Amino acid sequence: MAKTNELLEELVRVDGVNTAVIVGRDGFVIDGVSHGGNLETETVGAVISAGTGSSEVMGRELNVGIMTQGMMEYSDGMIMMSLVGKDAILAVVADKKANLGYVRFQIKKCMPAIEKSL
Repeated sequence: MAKTNELLEELVRVDGVNTAVIVGRDGFVIDGVSHGGNLETETVGAVISAGTGSSEVMGRELNVGIMTQGMMEYSDGMIMMSLVGKDAILAVVADKKANLGYVRFQIKKCMPAIEKSL
């Protein structure tokens, strides 16, 4: 079985992805890999935890169900969040050259192994 860090390294090797972090619901980083220069995994953990909570509230209030994956696009990149079981969140940060469909595919492909590794 692959280690969590190895699985995150695979995600960061996807063209355009610079950070992959698994965060507990409390905002503490469980594991993370960043090749994005000045972006630290602890910073990602803190903001992703809060952002995911807000996204989950939106889903409940708008009657669209439980959040499984969320994506936000910005002028210089994107952030994709996926729930890992009930207690963790996978966050992937990529720049604007990333192929969003391919990034999403890679996340879904490695998610079962990430869940097992935790």
